[in-house]
Amino acid sequence: MRQFGLALLSLCLSGAGPAFAQSPPAGPVGDHVRAFVASVNSTDPAETSKIRDRDFGEEFNRQVSLRSFQRFSRNQRRATGGIDLVAVRPADPGASRVEVVLKDRLYGGLHGLKLEFEPTGERRITSVEPGAAPAWSAGLASPLPAKALAASLERMVARGCEADVFSGAVLVAKDGAVLVEKACGEANRRYHARNTVETRFNLGSMNKMFTAVAVLQLVEAGKVSLDDPLSRYADETWLPRAVSDLITVRQLLTHTSGLGSYFGDKFRDSSRALYSQVDDYKPLVQGETPEFKPGTQYAYSNTGMLMLGVVIEKASGVGYFDYVREHIYKPAGMTRTDSYPMDQPIENLAVGYVYAPDQPYGWRENTFDHTFRGSPAGGGFSTVGDLLRFATALRAGKLVSPAGLKTLWTDHPPNGYGAGFTVQASAAGRIVGHDGSFAGISSQLDIYLDRGYVAVALSNQDAGATTLIGAIQSEIARVAGP
Repeated sequence: MRQFGLALLSLCLSGAGPAFAQSPPAGPVGDHVRAFVASVNSTDPAETSKIRDRDFGEEFNRQVSLRSFQRFSRNQRRATGGIDLVAVRPADPGASRVEVVLKDRLYGGLHGLKLEFEPTGERRITSVEPGAAPAWSAGLASPLPAKALAASLERMVARGCEADVFSGAVLVAKDGAVLVEKACGEANRRYHARNTVETRFNLGSMNKMFTAVAVLQLVEAGKVSLDDPLSRYADETWLPRAVSDLITVRQLLTHTSGLGSYFGDKFRDSSRALYSQVDDYKPLVQGETPEFKPGTQYAYSNTGMLMLGVVIEKASGVGYFDYVREHIYKPAGMTRTDSYPMDQPIENLAVGYVYAPDQPYGWRENTFDHTFRGSPAGGGFSTVGDLLRFATALRAGKLVSPAGLKTLWTDHPPNGYGAGFTVQASAAGRIVGHDGSFAGISSQLDIYLDRGYVAVALSNQDAGATTLIGAIQSEIARVAGP
């Protein structure tokens, strides 16, 4: 490990053998790193409030309310059992950006965190980006024999289930062979219906993968060009030409269009039943303008992915939901995946739950939070088995060509995002896929390009899948070889 002039600390990571880690740099940056860890571990709202005011920049605090910050800290503490600082590595000479490796106390997994700081003055935190443990952290844990991986993962899942932190289903496969497939918790707490490996869970933003694959199929069919302007497919009942002429299909796929999110006050204040088809979202998009010149920056955009649904409908001549069902779900063998209207009695469909310790039952259903039906930006349902089939079909070239996969899975530095897929350079190698996070929804698909693994975690609880899937990444990284 490169030292960057920092003192080395010898840490003993329980369950992972001895390892070495670097302490945070001396001065304000190091103090703020430690403060972030303390904000997650603290059970005192007054302390987390003090940390937010002292250690985070003014712009960050304008965008993230105290209530949101305290809820984030509480949920992270619950999902991880608390965190410990393992290693810090500056990403630039001035340490305005650092990569942090953290260990969760529940699963014992290593996780990555990117922090950005003010360039001068108090050097307070301006950006927080959780993610996979970085590639340089691969030597922080002792090796694990490949034959011991499945049993280790099963114990890990059991810990999350027993702590009631994870409720959902998990699947891990290697070269198509399933190593672990488990489910726990309740799909419906009212009736005590148990989750199974066949339970359909809300995917959140994972639907963006299906939307991106659909666009690439139409590109390969000659019906769409990545450099087409949005105005070719969306008329002025969506956006004025002065906006849509400047945005390309490629920019929508890569979140560089400058468009934002239609999940604003108007959506929150209106009936969810108003939004069941792509066209129904027009009132939420009209009047939106790019936050920056298209193509010059990265900003995650739900509106951008929604507009790709408009592109798909115009280019294919069929509705978005019909297109992905016929051209993605059916050829991949995904028989338990769709964007189901919420007034339909779909069997074995999980209800999402928001952790609410101040409520009488400790949980709140998310029924009135999410959409009536999914959209091109997210909100459909699937199972762990169907998502393995999706990953398998992608790798086998059943959905798009190798050139199409390269487009989907090529990072656009330093975003960690390709075209509808996240792209991670982790301690376990290159990982592509997507996560989904919303009230009562936590999901993630990881496809390990270098090693043949596929990992899926779907949860009907806040943050239920995120820490577990990160711990699975950490455990796979311990296994030597491909």
